[in-house]
Amino acid sequence: MARWSKAVPLTALLLTTACAASGSDSPSTEDGAAQVAACPVAAPAAPTSPVEAAAAVLTATRAFLAMLDDQQEAAVLADRTRANLAHWSGLPDESFTRAGLRLDELDDARQSAVFAILKSALSPEGYEQVKEITTADGILAAEAKTSLDFGADHYWIRVLGTPSSTEKWTVQFGGHHLAVNLTLSGTDMTLAPTLWGAQPASYASEGAAIEPLCGEVAKAAAVVDSLTEEQRVAATLPEPVREIVLGAGQDGKALPAGGIRASTLSAAQKKLLLSLVREWITPLNSAAAAAKLAEAERAIDAATFAWAGDTAAGQPVYYRVQGPTYTIELAHRQDQDGIARVDSIYREPENDYGAQLGP
Repeated sequence: MARWSKAVPLTALLLTTACAASGSDSPSTEDGAAQVAACPVAAPAAPTSPVEAAAAVLTATRAFLAMLDDQQEAAVLADRTRANLAHWSGLPDESFTRAGLRLDELDDARQSAVFAILKSALSPEGYEQVKEITTADGILAAEAKTSLDFGADHYWIRVLGTPSSTEKWTVQFGGHHLAVNLTLSGTDMTLAPTLWGAQPASYASEGAAIEPLCGEVAKAAAVVDSLTEEQRVAATLPEPVREIVLGAGQDGKALPAGGIRASTLSAAQKKLLLSLVREWITPLNSAAAAAKLAEAERAIDAATFAWAGDTAAGQPVYYRVQGPTYTIELAHRQDQDGIARVDSIYREPENDYGAQLGP
């Protein structure tokens, strides 16, 4: 059972220097209106339509494939089978055999073409999050006391199915602590399931403090800080949870019911919860994310928020949010070497890999 501290808000305990509190040293918890810590926000992209967004991803993917020789193309292209779709992990390469092409196997031009695909599919925040996660792995390579091979260019690209404006196809990009599954069908697209993680969970880069999943951590802490004692008891899971449950290899499975129903929250608390959910939808480009955001807002009363952890600094924490169209999990803890790590998963249980999209 968590030990809840009213004296020190959870936000202040969880957040590192990358997520300094905005406006005051400690978030307010009066009337359920916890203050959300400020995280860096990328400049918004120019508005676009779903047709334009899908066309941009298709064009970028075809341009990348056109740059490959026959051997590279054979490595990166595969059938869109259930087995291939499920072949991803957040483990390092020594612990999981990936398929496709790794970035360090490509020259600069081809690497740029890979990132052009991601830029076209993701929002500026989503793309920045990918870059921050891969950068973290390069830092881990220098800091970790392990024989495992880490690196910012140890990430793989794979295309399942034939890129098309009418058929369903998927781009997979991933490596240690990252597994992006982008599926398109016509003008529709989804990022479900996608695993977001980082180790270290925060780091310094060119004098700036970086925390790849700052918003996902800060906004969850704000939700917890907004809860009354009675609500916290309802939100707390009965058993400790140290790892995400529905990660790699868990397709088609569901989490048990648990947590506090959003319908019992105040309007201010619902706003905080919806802001947290938005963090998981907005990595997708704005044109594709708009309908998902509208549905999440419409059905917020049906969502549940569950928490497991200890409010003491440095202790592991876990949360999950479940709505009619999405499942979210995040686990934040320190490994044995003392380097903090965060792992999370975003799923759309009825629409993973675009199950509900098109043909």
